[in-house]
Amino acid sequence: MKTFDPKVFRLGYVALATADIERTKQHYLKAIGLTQTATGDDGSVFLSLGYDQHNIVLSPAGEKALRHVGFQLNPGIAVAEFAKQVRAFGLVAEIKTDSQPGIAELVEVEGPGNSIFQFYGTMEAPAPGFKKTAVAPVRLGHLAVVSPEGEKLVKFYEEFLGFRYTDDIQGIATFLTCNREHHVVNVVSAPESRLHHIAFELKDTAYHAVAADSLRAAGVKQLWGPSGHNIAGYHYDPDKVIVELYTEMDQFIPELGFHEPRPWHEHLPMRPRTWQLTELNAWGAEFSFNLAQG
Repeated sequence: MKTFDPKVFRLGYVALATADIERTKQHYLKAIGLTQTATGDDGSVFLSLGYDQHNIVLSPAGEKALRHVGFQLNPGIAVAEFAKQVRAFGLVAEIKTDSQPGIAELVEVEGPGNSIFQFYGTMEAPAPGFKKTAVAPVRLGHLAVVSPEGEKLVKFYEEFLGFRYTDDIQGIATFLTCNREHHVVNVVSAPESRLHHIAFELKDTAYHAVAADSLRAAGVKQLWGPSGHNIAGYHYDPDKVIVELYTEMDQFIPELGFHEPRPWHEHLPMRPRTWQLTELNAWGAEFSFNLAQG
């Protein structure tokens, strides 16, 4: 069996461009429950879930966009050595120092499909505290991106970063992990380049109802859910970026090559496989979450 030795171990932050930074910031502060920890010279704001210096970065721009994503390197991998490995793989790598609050040194890489990645070793942890009101998620879990170069992007994740394939949906959406979560990245192959959604983990399943009530009180409509194999609900942020709130994420056991058995699994053992669109919801409810359009 292929060894599982990824170069990174978690998704640290996602940086978004927004046309109305104050409106979008207020959504993540008041509806989601993040805390602002810093402001950049360009007007960017850095928002924390409760421990890291930041998990979401918002920057002013003419229109919404995914600027970059940040992954934390595994301990023992030095930034300079990682940059050499990136260049040997055939990609451009730039080492930046003090380019953002809390991170002294990082490597910025332009990947397939003009995807911008940042890789860092350590981040300061001012621990502003997890909120007890609003949605108050505990972790930034994963993101899904749409790319016309989806196949090349998956290859970058698998062959260079060492991610493992865990599932796909009809070859359109590919799920990959760098830890034991079912997925940390979902790559959707389609003729456009954009962010599809970002996902936060709630404290436990009971908090889905709390989150839904909190979003309703903030005037935010649920798109779909909570429902699904991994319990999840979806809503739009003010820029029409889909935000997922999830719990009960399947746990992948790389040593065994399958997901930790759960009572609701229809396949035992549940190994990585291609799912058909008709298999995504066995409960009979309408599945209106569109992978291609968002």
